[in-house]
Amino acid sequence: MGEASTTVLGLAEQISQKTAGFIHSKKHTDLLDIVDALRSNGVSHYVDLPQIIVCGSQSSGKSSTLESLSGIEFPTAEGLCTRFATELILRRSEKSEIKVQIQPSASRTEEQRVKLLKFHEKESEQKNFAKIIEAAKVELGLTGTGPDAKVFSTDVLRIESTSSTAPNLTMVDLPGLFSASDKNQSDDDVNLVQDLVVGYMKQKRSIILAVVAADSAFANQPVTKFAREIDPSGTRTLGLITKPDKIDRGSDTERYYIELAQNENVKLSLGWHVLRNKSHATADDTTKQREEREAAFFSDSDWKQALKPEQLGVANLRERLRDVLWKQINESLPAVKYDVQMGLKDCTAKLHQLGKARSTNREKHTYLHKISSRASTMVKAAIDGVYADPFFVSFPGQQDAFERRLRANIQKTLTNYADKMVLHGHALEIVEDDDKPTRHSSSKFMMRCDYLEVVRELMVECRGRELPGTFNPLVVGDLFSRQCKPWEHITQNLAEQVHEAAAITFNKILSEICDDNTRTRLMKGLIQPSLHKLRKDLKEKLDELLEPHLSIHPITYNDYLTEAVQKIQGDRHDRAFDALSLEGCGYTSESPRTSKDVSLATLLHTLRLLKDGTRPNVEEYSVSLAADVAAAYYQVALKKFIDDVSVNAVEACLIQNLPRVFCPDVAWELTDEQVELLGSEDDRTVKDRAELQKKKAILGQALSDLDAFTARSGTRG
Repeated sequence: MGEASTTVLGLAEQISQKTAGFIHSKKHTDLLDIVDALRSNGVSHYVDLPQIIVCGSQSSGKSSTLESLSGIEFPTAEGLCTRFATELILRRSEKSEIKVQIQPSASRTEEQRVKLLKFHEKESEQKNFAKIIEAAKVELGLTGTGPDAKVFSTDVLRIESTSSTAPNLTMVDLPGLFSASDKNQSDDDVNLVQDLVVGYMKQKRSIILAVVAADSAFANQPVTKFAREIDPSGTRTLGLITKPDKIDRGSDTERYYIELAQNENVKLSLGWHVLRNKSHATADDTTKQREEREAAFFSDSDWKQALKPEQLGVANLRERLRDVLWKQINESLPAVKYDVQMGLKDCTAKLHQLGKARSTNREKHTYLHKISSRASTMVKAAIDGVYADPFFVSFPGQQDAFERRLRANIQKTLTNYADKMVLHGHALEIVEDDDKPTRHSSSKFMMRCDYLEVVRELMVECRGRELPGTFNPLVVGDLFSRQCKPWEHITQNLAEQVHEAAAITFNKILSEICDDNTRTRLMKGLIQPSLHKLRKDLKEKLDELLEPHLSIHPITYNDYLTEAVQKIQGDRHDRAFDALSLEGCGYTSESPRTSKDVSLATLLHTLRLLKDGTRPNVEEYSVSLAADVAAAYYQVALKKFIDDVSVNAVEACLIQNLPRVFCPDVAWELTDEQVELLGSEDDRTVKDRAELQKKKAILGQALSDLDAFTARSGTRG
């Protein structure tokens, strides 16, 4: 990366002197060293590392605060000051020097990135920090004027100061938050700055130094609102009140901010601190003069009387930040190591997905063969219901568990299909005269007495050579074919559901084992056409299974038919008998035993009712029997059809053929044109592989450094 190295002993040593208080002990130093090593290796691009960020509204005193802490003179003019994030990296080295570079944002083009990385060539003569900032503004194009001029940048200026006594830590000066646009800054700039600041705040290991100015209304300074939303426990947020000398002593405003500093208003676990920074009139003060003025101000003020001494002044702030930083690093290092390990695991998995770089036909063919072998194995496991592979792991609340576990998905789909066929497979619900319909639409049900009239008319239409009082068996076939009309629509819809489930599972599996480019090409060029063919075969099989039920007279050798007819008629006879008995004597066959005597007259009346009510009528019986046989045959045929659809169609025609859709045999038989079409890499894949290899190398070195530190210090990893 482009960087400049200018030996500037005065500036580097000045930085070291003011920040040396951050080093507390040998253990502190070791911890800071490992964080510094991780940061210098680029780990912070992938894992959040401990740092101090100074954020607040425009002109709240952020840059002055950072100057007080670091000893570097950040620009502190009124109005627009900080136009971009400035990371100040303090490192310990035998050589005192300043290194400067610009880290381009992700939105920059490659040409712009190359240009910005050469920033050091223009900075090599700079020996003043303020000039470095101004030079960076020029390089980043932030010096223009007018409504179209660029005001803020998401690029980062990284300034690294080293000396023999410097600590290893990072402090970041961020652009000030604001809510109203003007001629110099637009509404888009409002969002840009807010996104930038909030992005740094969200880095879970950053210590947030939330700066609020006492000479401005607290409600107009949103920094603490963001801090509380992002760090609700307040464990890494320290509130800082600046410009206490800018408000009248004894005023309501002073009392408000004193109460705030006492942690009685906006409560933060780390509490609040008060700092008096340089003003425009004292901008040329030396560090010693600045601290003397601050001490004099607090010595005779209400702030001193209301607050603890450790809450006042820059010296105490350094101590507080040192302790907070130490605690943050000490507590977060095991989590940093875990994040590094997870990052490495993720890199390895993604690189495995991408495969090795492939430019020749042989390399592409080999890659496709490996994918086909893995895909075929996983599809086989999916349809066998063997979910041992990590791909099938199911978490509570996971939305795509069924999409991955194809057998479970198919089982659920077929169960729903069977239920739907039972509930909605018959065109009409035939309701016994003493019962109520379950369907709400009158066109979907018919009372049995009305249905028997339909049967009677059909028997006349189907009259053949049968004797009077009997019926043509073809009547049953006609009644059945009318009832099973919905089967076709419900079953064809099942075919679409099964095909969709298979396609989704294939898509999920390919997403797991190869890159998006290859997945898209395979799905479009090979798998979807194969699945479409299987769906066609499935639908043809379904038509074949349905055809006999629509065109051939009823045939069954299942004893269930006669048993079903017997049960239908027996249940109806029992209900009719009990109704007549209840009418005659007030009792049914289910009535409990009683000592009450029944008179002879009542008994005779009941017997006459039963005799008349159960007297056979050959013609009526024939019509009723035809209806009952048709109903029983429907139940027999429905059970068989559901099983045939599940086994002979869905399972045999589609599910069991899925492992062969993209198996090694298919891969080896691909033509050179197909291999080129399906196995070629796009530019995105090449770029992703390069970035992942870089990330893996950085995180691998980081893990080695962390392991070495753990072994050295005896700290648990």
